[in-house]
Amino acid sequence: MTIFNGDWFGDLSILECILDTIEFISGTDRRNMQRKANIKKRGKGFESMKYGLTWRSFITKDRNRVKDEKSGKYITKCKIDYPYLDDVLKEFSSIYFSDFKWTQLQLNKSYQCPPHVDGQNVNESILVCCGDYEGGRTCVYNHETKKITKYDAREQYVKFDGSKYLHWTEHFEGNRYAIVFYNDIK
Repeated sequence: MTIFNGDWFGDLSILECILDTIEFISGTDRRNMQRKANIKKRGKGFESMKYGLTWRSFITKDRNRVKDEKSGKYITKCKIDYPYLDDVLKEFSSIYFSDFKWTQLQLNKSYQCPPHVDGQNVNESILVCCGDYEGGRTCVYNHETKKITKYDAREQYVKFDGSKYLHWTEHFEGNRYAIVFYNDIK
């Protein structure tokens, strides 16, 4: 599979086109996170979902999570519906951060993350953003230095330890996709 050509901004455009074809659906935890933070942008079109494996075995009237025999975890609906994303994002990461090994993805569509620490993540994560939006920088608070650093993950990928540092998304207007490459604790 060869989708990307090594031109950062061109490859972000390709990535945006691929993400435009996906139906995003937020889980309860992510909806509650925005509600508790009183973020006004909620509902359809402003979604956040995990892509990969989870320990949660949701059973609803319209679906039953499938168990991955190798890990003992359950495969997320997004991974079942869009299995090709594995190859797409592995190719992207092999071009831009081949030394970073990841097992999970968080996919956000126009989702403004409130201040939080990633309780299920281990060590550093990598954030990549694309889309047609204004604002939306990622803020990372370093509790040791008491400083906030702001990053635009469209300019280059951002690597930080989301399990250690409080982080959030500034307000933005437009369509903002965010992909977090990470490893989880289980």
